[in-house]
Amino acid sequence: MSQDDINRLYAFFSQESQRLIGFVERKSKRINTMDAEDIVDEVMLQLLSLIGLRGPVKNLPAYVYRALQNRLIDHFRKTERLSSLSSPIDNDDGVTLTDLLQSPVDIISTLENKELSQRLSDAIDQLEPKQRAVFIATEFDGKSFKELSDLWREPIGTLLSRKSRAMKALQNALKDLDPKL
Repeated sequence: MSQDDINRLYAFFSQESQRLIGFVERKSKRINTMDAEDIVDEVMLQLLSLIGLRGPVKNLPAYVYRALQNRLIDHFRKTERLSSLSSPIDNDDGVTLTDLLQSPVDIISTLENKELSQRLSDAIDQLEPKQRAVFIATEFDGKSFKELSDLWREPIGTLLSRKSRAMKALQNALKDLDPKL
């Protein structure tokens, strides 16, 4: 490629860059200005690398506009295969890529809390029925041992013993977890 061809190409892109970007934006409402600029830059670089191999281009504007249309088509083919930032990563928890990009620490914390809750729920399910009943009534329902004793006609000492055994069983079931949790 001669220096004249290179100068002609640079002059064309310098003078027409805003029109070329506008052309790309008008061709698709789904493309933003930065992507349009990137597409124009890619076409310019492609032309710089290929013009010397193909010889001089007779009608540079027509060639550039056709190359832009082709690059737009390639751009949309590529983006159709990509996941949307707003689509859930996993159907179970509904966390999206946007959520991860905005606050990765909060999402990781949420996922860890969800895992902890699931592990705790599984461990509670493994308790003996009477131990589970005392644990749930005191920890989740906010009942006092006096209320439970009157309601279930059980001695307070028996209820305290059941709760103590439930707590030990839960500690054993969850002993591999980080102590900070």
